[in-house]
Amino acid sequence: MKEKIEIITFKHKVTLFTFLLFLVIGALSPISGSDWNSYVIGKQGLVECFKNINIADGRLISGFLVNFLSYNKILFDIIFALLMSSFVKICNDLMGTVRNKYIYLYPLIGVLLVSTFMFSYNYVSITGTVCYTFPSILIFIYFYNLLKYDEIGKRTLIILIIYSLLIMTSSIHLAITFFIANLIYLILNSNKKNRIFYFIILLVQFITLLISVHYLDSILIYTNSNQILNNIPYFIDTLFSNNIVIMLLGAIPINYLLADKLEENKYCRVVITLFDLILIFSLCYNFFYYSPVNLNLVISKYNGIFATENWYYILYFITYILLFYVSINHFIKNKKLKNILNTINLSCTILSLFILVSPIFDKGNIVFIVFSIILIACLMAKELDIKVYSRFTITVLGLLIIYYLSMFAIIKYVDVTRTNYIKEQIESKESNIEVKANPIYLVWRYNPSDVFLVKDFKKYYEIPEEDTIEVKYFGLFEKIEKKVKE
Repeated sequence: MKEKIEIITFKHKVTLFTFLLFLVIGALSPISGSDWNSYVIGKQGLVECFKNINIADGRLISGFLVNFLSYNKILFDIIFALLMSSFVKICNDLMGTVRNKYIYLYPLIGVLLVSTFMFSYNYVSITGTVCYTFPSILIFIYFYNLLKYDEIGKRTLIILIIYSLLIMTSSIHLAITFFIANLIYLILNSNKKNRIFYFIILLVQFITLLISVHYLDSILIYTNSNQILNNIPYFIDTLFSNNIVIMLLGAIPINYLLADKLEENKYCRVVITLFDLILIFSLCYNFFYYSPVNLNLVISKYNGIFATENWYYILYFITYILLFYVSINHFIKNKKLKNILNTINLSCTILSLFILVSPIFDKGNIVFIVFSIILIACLMAKELDIKVYSRFTITVLGLLIIYYLSMFAIIKYVDVTRTNYIKEQIESKESNIEVKANPIYLVWRYNPSDVFLVKDFKKYYEIPEEDTIEVKYFGLFEKIEKKVKE
C-alpha cells in the first residue's frame, strides 16, 4: 500500500514539475513573428481584439485569443503550462498503476523530443500554440472524459460542449477531423441512456462547423491530382523527417508486434533490425531538424539515399503507420481504451489526408499526430511491461531540461539586450536602427526577415515608420552565423 501511494504521489509530482518547467520556458520566451502585430492589437483592448479577428480561415475564437493572449503573455504562459501538464497527466492516468514509477517521466520526455520547428511554432509562438496545440490537447482531454465517465451527466455535458466549441473554432482542419472521428465514435459506443446527450454534443459541433466553414475564404481541397502527388513528400517531411525521434519511440510497439507475428520465422531478427535501421539512418540524415541553429544551409534534405522524401521511404512509412495501428489492437486489451485510441488514430488519418488534399493546410496541425504517437507509445510501454532504466530515464530528462533552460536563458538575454539597445537608438534619434539577431531557432521568426515582419516589428518596438532597421549578429552569434554559412 505504501509503495502504491508513493507511485501516485510521484505521478502528481511529474504533473506539477511539467507545469513549472513549461511556465519557466514560457516566461523566458519573447514575443516574436506574427505575435508582434497581435500584441499591438491586444494592447488596444478587447474591442480591437474582436474587430481584428481574421475569420477567412475559419478561426473564430482562436483569432481573438491570439490577439488577447499576445498582449497578456503571462496569462498565455500559465494556460500553456496547464495544458501541457494536463496532457502529461492524461498519459500517466491512462497508464494506471505501474511497476516502476519512472515510466511516468516518459510523456514529459516525449513532448521535449519534438523537432526545433515544432518546439518554436507549437510551444513558443502564441499564434501556433493557440491555433493548433491548445485545441489538440483539448481533443485528448475530451476523449479522456468520455473514457473516464460511463454515463454523461448534465455537468459533464456542459464541459464537453465547451471543449467542443473551443476545438471547432480554432482550426478548420482539426474541427472537421474532430467532428468526423467523434461522430463515428459516438455512433459505435453510445448507449441508450446517453444517446440524447451525445446527439446534443454532435448537434452543437455540426452547427459550429457549418459556421466556421461558412467564413472560409478559399477552397479546402485541391482539384489537381498532380498537386496531391507533389504533397506526399511534403507530408513525409513535415511529419516524419521533422520528428524522427518520436518515430523511433513509436517503433517500439511495432518491434514487439513483429516479434510476435514472426516468432517462428528464422528471419524475424533480420526483419526487425532492418525496420529499425531505416529509422536510425533517417535520424542521422535529418539531425538538423533538431539543431538549435540553422543547418539547412550545409545539408540538402532532398538529396541522398537517406532523404525521407524518396519513394521507398514513402512506402516504408505507409507500412509504419499500418503496423502502428495493428499493434494497438494486438496489445491493448481494454475495449473502451482501444476504441478511444482507434478513434484518435482515425483522427490522425483524416488529418494526414488534409495535408495531401488541402491548399490551406497549416503544418502546425501536425502537433496532434505527434502527441498521439507519444500517448500511444507511452501506453504501449506500460502494456508491454518494457523494462524502465531509472538512471538512464532521469539522465535523459535532466539533459533535455538543461538544454532547453540554457537555450532559453540565452534567448532571454539576447531579447533584453536587444530591447535596451533599440530604445537607446530611438532616444538618440538614429534613423537606421541596428537590431540584434539570434541564430537560435527555438523561437519562431525571432529575426524580422521580410517586409511584413519588419512592419510588425516596428509597431511592436514603436520604431518610427520612416526609419530603417538592420538585423546584425554580434559577438559569438556573429561567429556562429558565419560558420554556418561557410
